[in-house]
Amino acid sequence: MIRILVIDPEPHARLTMRSMLVGAGYEVDLAADGCAAESAFARHPADLVIADAEEEAARLPTRLLAVPGGDPLRRRELGGVTNVLPKPFGRDDLLAAVRVTLGAIPPVPGHS
Repeated sequence: MIRILVIDPEPHARLTMRSMLVGAGYEVDLAADGCAAESAFARHPADLVIADAEEEAARLPTRLLAVPGGDPLRRRELGGVTNVLPKPFGRDDLLAAVRVTLGAIPPVPGHS
């Protein structure tokens, strides 16, 4: 099963994304900040990291960055970011971005 790590400082946003992603069949870990994300990633490496803040993107292999008014051109400035998802977004937008992003990166070894 594909594992996704969601990093967002807002509890409601984390829980909402978890609900959307679990409902679509993904395993989901949550973290409020970079420190918690690093610990979660060390325990269970994720196939995809969705981060809310740019500083989180710099610490982990973030592939989908969710930012207010997300500018797709910004991903060039953010090493390793494959896709940018503008906030606010709905379930369909999130799941489409996840599918596109997962299709653009190789899976983590040992995950299927």
